Amino acid sequence: MDLNGLDYNSSLIWESPEGIAVQPFYNKNTTEKTLYLEGLPEVWHHCALIYMGDLKIVNPLIENRIKKGIESFYLVCDELFDPEEFCPNTSLQGIHLMFETDFLNGSWLEQCQQKLCARGARVYLNQDPLYLLAKNGNWPASSDKVFKSIYRLISQSKTANVLGINARLYCESGANMVQQLAYTIAQANEALEQLRNHGKLPDQMALTYTLGLGPNYFFEMAKLRALRALNQGLADLHGIKLTCRIIAMPAKRFMTVYDFNNNLLRSTSSMMSGILGGADFLCNLPYDEHYKKGHEFSQGLAQNQLFILEFESLKQIDASVCDGAYYVESISHSMAEKALALFKEIEGTGGWLKAIKKGTIQRKIKESHQKAEQALNDKKRVVVGVNQFQDDKQVMSKHIELYPFQKMKPRKTLVAPIVERRLTQNIESQRLNDEKTH
Repeated sequence: MDLNGLDYNSSLIWESPEGIAVQPFYNKNTTEKTLYLEGLPEVWHHCALIYMGDLKIVNPLIENRIKKGIESFYLVCDELFDPEEFCPNTSLQGIHLMFETDFLNGSWLEQCQQKLCARGARVYLNQDPLYLLAKNGNWPASSDKVFKSIYRLISQSKTANVLGINARLYCESGANMVQQLAYTIAQANEALEQLRNHGKLPDQMALTYTLGLGPNYFFEMAKLRALRALNQGLADLHGIKLTCRIIAMPAKRFMTVYDFNNNLLRSTSSMMSGILGGADFLCNLPYDEHYKKGHEFSQGLAQNQLFILEFESLKQIDASVCDGAYYVESISHSMAEKALALFKEIEGTGGWLKAIKKGTIQRKIKESHQKAEQALNDKKRVVVGVNQFQDDKQVMSKHIELYPFQKMKPRKTLVAPIVERRLTQNIESQRLNDEKTH
């Protein structure tokens, strides 16, 4: 009677951008299939992102955060640093150090791993030349030596924390969640296949996935759970044990320049999805990361968000929170199933590397971004402060310190790079232009 004659399917069932039909309620009868997940962490780790540069500046920053209780650091490196000079007066016992490098230097990475591990740190080299190819359009080194160097690192490593799959780019550029999962697993499979060209894979390996999370609370939980299931399938495919670790960050794609305080809500939602979805590491970003240079106030807020979540969750990850939660179980299974089908399609046409070289993945992601952008323009998708409930008196042009829009640098590349695009960039760009003309 409550429908008052309206059709049930068209009124109460909606379809996500991934093609998942979402029911108005779920119960045991509507959720027959669930995912069996292995390796869910019992605790999650608070993580801080650090852009590496002059160690005289970086070291006090890290030392201060360690004193505050931060135990994990995501180190973004675009140049070499001396590992012996890294926080020399601070104990690194039990500290997690995760690398993201914009280059490949096997001897330096080996040196970092040996010297930092000797001081008690847990080092994750996270080497992912396929990510650098997709991001920059070129290999980080001679293509025939890239995986040979990584295979050597894996063979010599005692911790097995060498290989990473940086999948943030898919989320940041506009791929829907099924695409994100399928491209991530296809990239991981490509990396393993490339390594096999240089010798037998170890019986046991670790893969560290770095993911961007949006504000779609339950779907982001499901995405993480689906990834663990797909990783297990990948391990079975290669006949090895493949430990899955997940680093989760809020995606800058969903951050806004206008009404920027809402970014705090978006990132809090993303990080809570990460906790309940089973991420190992949560790396929060400042609410103004995309348009302001780093400053203590916003960085402090980003840390405090995780401290609050740490307090509220007792730092525990109770797998039973989502196990048996019919809604999350259902969309997790649907997402994994659709991603697996897309993964098989990619493999059937030659694999991830061939798809990137042909531009297929780039084109599909761009199409998904354009659909999301059209939904935003039509107000079928609401972003508070941008296309609804705008504060027309807010002026931001004088506060922009970093270019917050899509960056295009024409250059000769081997493949077309996958370009990061914020969802609201066109609307905000126009509004900033209007500010300058008035």
